[in-house]
Amino acid sequence: MATTTNYGWDTPDDTDLVKDGAAAIRTLGSSIDTTTKNLNPQTTTGALAYRSATANVNTALPLGTANQVLRVNSGGTAPEWATTADQTPLTTKGDLFGFDTADARIPIGTNGHILTADSTQSLGLKWAAPAGAGLTLVKSQVIGSAVSSVTVTAAFSATYDAYAIFLTGGTGSVDDENITLQLGSTTTGYYAAYIGAVISTAASTIAANNNTSNFTRAGIVATDGSQFSFEIINPNLAKRTYIKNGTYGGDTQVRYWAGYVDNTTQYTAFTVAPASGTLTGGTIFVYGYALS
Repeated sequence: MATTTNYGWDTPDDTDLVKDGAAAIRTLGSSIDTTTKNLNPQTTTGALAYRSATANVNTALPLGTANQVLRVNSGGTAPEWATTADQTPLTTKGDLFGFDTADARIPIGTNGHILTADSTQSLGLKWAAPAGAGLTLVKSQVIGSAVSSVTVTAAFSATYDAYAIFLTGGTGSVDDENITLQLGSTTTGYYAAYIGAVISTAASTIAANNNTSNFTRAGIVATDGSQFSFEIINPNLAKRTYIKNGTYGGDTQVRYWAGYVDNTTQYTAFTVAPASGTLTGGTIFVYGYALS
């Protein structure tokens, strides 16, 4: 009997008798059936076949479980399904991928921080305040329409010991009224001295806060523009908080004032409000001082 080139199936020779044809066909059919089964050993949906060590015989690899990936086994001899250890470690908005001996999470940093190389860190990176002195924008907050007060949260943190705060743009419903400043929820212990000079006459005015419920002259609200600018020291430290500013008192007066809050509260927020009327528009900017 002759055989096929690739699978060695038995086929009749040219000289075989016709009466042996049925037996030859059965022999060939059985060989084809056996070979086909060996090459397709899968019995379930999703199973795969791969070449075994035996020629012309495949091995079935059952379907893996959800989220598994196909990989070569540790011996490098066959494929296998496995749950990869290289899955994302990220959990929070702004997280970054890091690596030590495996993928790891670098948590999002504080506002104003920059990503810095640091070989002492397990992942070789850290978020840190910019090196060198300067101002870093911590937060900006747009004022709404006809509001009687504005609370700025997440303004202060342990990142900075000193801050500069500004209000620009916007208008008030009344003219030449004071803007008050309150730190956190503190409503007592505000002390400050105010000195002003009238531009047209050079006449001076003096006022003070003596254990009041807020700083009464932090800025000015006016129909043609509201503004304040002040520096604040130690708001997030367990120490007295100090503040100073210079402000333009409407159309007639320039003021300078300084003061403190007589407690050691660590503040994260502040509230500004016109002494009367409302504020509309404008933006409050909070900058942190990098002092070294």
